[in-house]
Amino acid sequence: MQRLRSILRRSIFLQRARFWPLAAIYAVLTRFTRVRTNRTLFLSDSREGFSGNFAFLRDEVLRQAPRAEVIGAFKPRMRARRPLKDLLRLPWLLATAQTIVLDDFYPVIYGCRIRPESRLLQVWHAAGAFKRVGYSREKLPGGPPPGSIIHRNYTDATVSSEAIRHDYAEAFGITLSRVKALGVPRTDAFFDEGLVTRTAREVRDRYGIPDAKRIALYAPTFRGNGQITATFDYDSIDWGALTRDLGDDWVVMVKMHPFVKSLAVARPDVRNVIDVTTDREITQLLMAADVLVTDYSSTIFEYALLRRPIVFFCPDLESYTAERDFYYPFERYLSAGLLVRDAAQLAPAISAAKFEASEESFHEYFMSACDGHASERVTREIILNPRHSGTPADAAPGGNSPAPTRASGHMRYRLLVAHLARVLLNVAYLPLRMLPRSRKVLMISREHSSVPEDFVDLEAAIRRADATVRVVILVRMVPPGILAKAGYAFHMLAQLYHVATSRVLVVDTYAMVASLLRHGSGLTIVQIWHALGAFKKFGLSILDHAEGRDARLAKAMRMHEGYDFVLASAEDARTPFAEALGVPRGKVVVAPLPRVDRMLDPVRARTIREHIYASHPHLRGKTVAVFAPTFRLDGQVTVDVADLARALDEIGVHLVVKLHPLMPIDFGTGIDMAPGFSTQEMLQVADMFITDYSSALYEASLLGVPGYFLAPDLEEYMASRDFYLDYRNDLPGPIVEDVLSLAAAIAAGQATKEATRAFAQHWVQIPEESSSAHTPCADTIATLVLRHIGR
Repeated sequence: MQRLRSILRRSIFLQRARFWPLAAIYAVLTRFTRVRTNRTLFLSDSREGFSGNFAFLRDEVLRQAPRAEVIGAFKPRMRARRPLKDLLRLPWLLATAQTIVLDDFYPVIYGCRIRPESRLLQVWHAAGAFKRVGYSREKLPGGPPPGSIIHRNYTDATVSSEAIRHDYAEAFGITLSRVKALGVPRTDAFFDEGLVTRTAREVRDRYGIPDAKRIALYAPTFRGNGQITATFDYDSIDWGALTRDLGDDWVVMVKMHPFVKSLAVARPDVRNVIDVTTDREITQLLMAADVLVTDYSSTIFEYALLRRPIVFFCPDLESYTAERDFYYPFERYLSAGLLVRDAAQLAPAISAAKFEASEESFHEYFMSACDGHASERVTREIILNPRHSGTPADAAPGGNSPAPTRASGHMRYRLLVAHLARVLLNVAYLPLRMLPRSRKVLMISREHSSVPEDFVDLEAAIRRADATVRVVILVRMVPPGILAKAGYAFHMLAQLYHVATSRVLVVDTYAMVASLLRHGSGLTIVQIWHALGAFKKFGLSILDHAEGRDARLAKAMRMHEGYDFVLASAEDARTPFAEALGVPRGKVVVAPLPRVDRMLDPVRARTIREHIYASHPHLRGKTVAVFAPTFRLDGQVTVDVADLARALDEIGVHLVVKLHPLMPIDFGTGIDMAPGFSTQEMLQVADMFITDYSSALYEASLLGVPGYFLAPDLEEYMASRDFYLDYRNDLPGPIVEDVLSLAAAIAAGQATKEATRAFAQHWVQIPEESSSAHTPCADTIATLVLRHIGR
């Protein structure tokens, strides 16, 4: 039997085949069922019910959403048979749950491709980063074989501190952005002093331990590769000698790991020791203990929250390191306690153990995200937060859709749809091409839900220059859902008619009618990309990157083909725009967007400020920081916004958060989002601008608003997206990785208006020759458009 398990474990084919029926049923159900937005599913193969992190999260879910549907499917251990009821209902529950929560290894689910609307959240049962797990054990005994499928489909994972996010990303084989430092839910209990005191009393009463006696809790981990092969050397301690040497002042409690036998079962002859292994959760026992004795158990991280002494008893340190190893040198963990290698020295070490102030650094590094509110954050930001990750069909290549148009598993189908769309559009367009073209300019956008200001100002500039030219503006975002897309098809018919009868087509993102159609002569297509400057890479520059489009599908959709002119904001932006939009550099014209005129108009600026203060009077007289994070495909923000608001408030700065329209996150009443005004408008009252990778940087620079760059995932973002400029050296303000460093930089005034304006002058070059001193950018573009209208 052991040999069969070993073969199964090494075979990727058998791993997949073992749970193929469930994965297949799940895949079918996702095609015909909808996600129930109030359903949360908790799954475990190593606990009998809601306990630990699960209990805290269940209670918090029901507190925040009393009508939520919370379902649990459990079995006490890996070897136990799954109840027939769970076998029958599990695929249905998986397919219809908004959030699926795990706290340990759960092999049944790893063969499933999680649907885009659902979350698969791993709230790992261990805090900190101690012994290696998952893919961190590759090439070590018990590590996953090459090509393993375990863990990789998590959409989210939570950890106990910012510093160890990369350790868990490695362990689970997922990207760093999926790992959030939101804390460990069950540690919330350690921050309730009254609860700690009551719980310690309850434990003493339950086991008959008088107040005069001190408690030494021995809680070691198991040896072996996992639940099935777990072992422990019960004779590594002389139990009689330990209790005798400690004397009457001490009581020894022993909690073995759930994977191995309890001390009472393995060594029934041991006396004067209280076996508490049947207590499923260790949290209550930690609250009662005066000293924790362990070897390589992650309980050290939770116990550190109590600021009590720890003794490491590690007689097999060398062999354990060779077989399992640690994320950091073992000496790093000894900052939390004392190491004992000889069992004879264990009793003196326990008696002498005391908490040292130097151990605070250990807590800060490994547990800084645990503050008593972890359950609240995990529930609000992940469990009850819908995953805005639409299907690739939600938008054509080139625009801001909730998911990349990248094919994975359905490429033939998607390519067929793309080619069919090309044929049908051109067939519908063919008779319309016989219509005469008039002196008409057509502007199309699917980037916005309403007419963008750039189109409004460009239309006004065209009409000022030549009132006889007709301007038609068609703006509509591609909606999700089959029926809604059918309605959008009628909108495209209107696009086809106006394209066929116009002389100039202006677009601000990828447009199918611009790139898919064969236009013939008589039409000039101008791309005025919706973002200023050349910051993060986009379009053709990032095909087949993590945040880019699939190159095969992009080719089928003729992504960014057919442009006669492309506008860029500065000379140094011409080459990046040529690369991103697939045109020769000679077709890229320096002409900043019309919004630049609007932003620099002092009359408009004063009017906007008056409107903002009228709607949000609390902003008047305050030092305001506008935080505008970039749009991300997972719809998330990598920074804890509540922590950011608190840190800035402590230095007298008021935070206003402005998100991309496709990131509809509600941070609650404690976060000011200044509704009713855009990011660009809020910059008119901002004293500083904070972002990670948003191109709103250029608008802020135009206004001389000092910029700060909070980039906790810079390395990962560079790998998945990258930049046209040198992020570390070309930005006009300090770059920091965490909230505290940002607050310190702001307090020191490290960003300056001078550096910001110099950056703007380089990347946004306003035309000097124009028919109007007030609208030079719009007039320059209007002149280019009218040049191709003809008479």
